[in-house]
Amino acid sequence: MKYIKILFIIGLLLGFSGCAQKALMQNMTVKHIDKQTLDLNYKDAISIQSTSGGTETNAALSSQIDNDEFKKAVIASLINAGLYSKDGKYKLKIEIVDIQQPSFGFDMTVTMTVKYTLLNYEDKSIVFQKTIKSPYTATVSDAFAGVKRLQLANEGSAKENIYKLLKEFQTSYWKVINKIY
Repeated sequence: MKYIKILFIIGLLLGFSGCAQKALMQNMTVKHIDKQTLDLNYKDAISIQSTSGGTETNAALSSQIDNDEFKKAVIASLINAGLYSKDGKYKLKIEIVDIQQPSFGFDMTVTMTVKYTLLNYEDKSIVFQKTIKSPYTATVSDAFAGVKRLQLANEGSAKENIYKLLKEFQTSYWKVINKIY
């Protein structure tokens, strides 16, 4: 009888914890950006060259951000900003440098660091390069289950990172491009 109670408690705990889910593209995508501050001469000018550094999620372990979902989120965000083209004049190289995640906790803060390099397709010169760090905290009020909280923190950190990239394109990037061309 004692073993049955222990197994029941373990079963309840596993039920509350759930399985780890990967960070999803739709939850990492920046949907709204002030397009009025973007230089329209460069509309539909950026495509993705490569994405690296992400990690596949193992359902038995913890939520992760993989290359494919992050790349899709960056593409969707660039489309929403009016900057994406499949055959763009500029190629964006994305390197996920680091993702710092907690093992457990009530408030889970994930900090994602991504290096973005924008290359001119014609001469392969670096037009823009920036490493962006973005923390995001998910709390118990966001999700009771720890695995879900970690997923939300991953997605929030990635979305914040992409948002900061788009903000860079509104400021320094366009100033640099206008000086070069």
